[in-house]
Formats: sequence, C-alpha cells, structure tokens
Amino acid sequence: MKRSLRRRIERRINQSWTTGFRYDRGTLGLVLIFPEEAFAEAPRWTPGPGFRALNNDGITNTAFIRDNGDGTQTVVVPDIQAEGPATDGGPLPDTEVWTVTAPVDDFDGTGLGNSVHGITFMRHVPNAVIKRERYTTHPLAAVEAYWHEFERTWGFLPSGEHRGEGWPFGQGREWAYFICRPQGARPERDEVALLNAALRIARHFGAKVRVYPYNLQARTITGPLDSWDTDLSTVTRRLGKR
Repeated sequence: MKRSLRRRIERRINQSWTTGFRYDRGTLGLVLIFPEEAFAEAPRWTPGPGFRALNNDGITNTAFIRDNGDGTQTVVVPDIQAEGPATDGGPLPDTEVWTVTAPVDDFDGTGLGNSVHGITFMRHVPNAVIKRERYTTHPLAAVEAYWHEFERTWGFLPSGEHRGEGWPFGQGREWAYFICRPQGARPERDEVALLNAALRIARHFGAKVRVYPYNLQARTITGPLDSWDTDLSTVTRRLGKR
C-alpha cells in the first residue's frame, strides 16, 4: 500500500509541477474515506426528526436547526455560557444547552452563520420560546467530549453530515481532507508527511484513499471538495505522540 500510494502522490505532484517558479506548483488534495462502521462507538444524539447540523465555529459542530414549516424554526446549541437566573433556581451552572423556537425573522441579528453563541440574543425576543438545560448532564456533553478527545489524539475530525457537510462520498461515508503544497513546504506538511499520515490513518480505520491533482490554470484542486481542509502539520504532530 505504501509503495502504491507514494506513486500516486508523486504522479499528482508532477501533473502540476511546472519548470517556472510558482508557489502552488505540485499541490494536491488527498481524501481518506472511512467505512460506515469506522466510528460506530462514538456517542450520537439529535434533537429529533427534521433537524440538520448547523455550521458553526465549534470543534464538533453539534448545533442543530429545523424548519418547522409554520414560519418558525428551532435551533439547538450546546455549551452556551449561562446567564442568570439558573433554570432550576439553584447555583448558576457554567454552561447550558439552549433550545429556541421563534419566527425565522426573529433570529436575524443572532449571527448564527458565524457563531452559534449569538443564540443568547434570543432572550430579548418576546416571541421566542427558550428551553435551557444543564450542559454537563446533557447527552451532547458526551458527544462533544468524545470528539474533543479524538481530535486531541489524531489531530483531525472526520467530516460528514454531523458537521453539516453532507455526504459527497456516499451516505454515511465520513472523510478527512488534506492539502499538500510541496513547493516550500515545511517537513511536517510536505509530501512525505502526507504519505505517512495517510497510511497510518487509513490502516487504523480501514479508510480508502483518493488523491486529486491541482489545476494550475483554474488554481483549484480537481475533486468534489472545496478548499477547506485539515491542517496536516497538526495531524503530523499528534501522530508523532502516538
């Protein structure tokens, strides 16, 4: 597998390695596609039918949103810094899970597209129905704890529907995406680091590997994904500690 993958990586590099200097020459994208059972032990939770993941700046992206079909929507956001008074009259908890239902237009100004923590603005909206629960005892706390530990160990998080990114490689097939730019790359981000990291991850999780070339004219990597990728140097450092 190592010899085959090395040849594939080198071939993709050569496809855009021009004799004229360009900082982006030799760039390639590598995707690890995980089998459906790869993360079967991971805890999961959703608020119910009709909810989808809401893109946000959190590490696990476990916020949810649902169009209720009556001009309202419901948003569920975990790990929100609590603001008094406490829901049960006791000491103010550190963090909460907020479930908010209100007319769609009333969510304007919360900044949900950038940071879901703007949901706390809804406490000032008269029409909002807000349910607040302790985060530490909520199922979402276990979900986020698992993925925080996974990222600390491996240096990446698998992408997929649970992070609001869909299924470009088939239903239930999560993936990790790395971009390598050999021109001027540091050792922890060059093609050797990419090869070693991809091999270790693929062998551990039984993942398939796809390598995509770079189009110098279009300045894009050919393939189904956009420019968002995992920091290879972080993965290299974390794997070095395993």
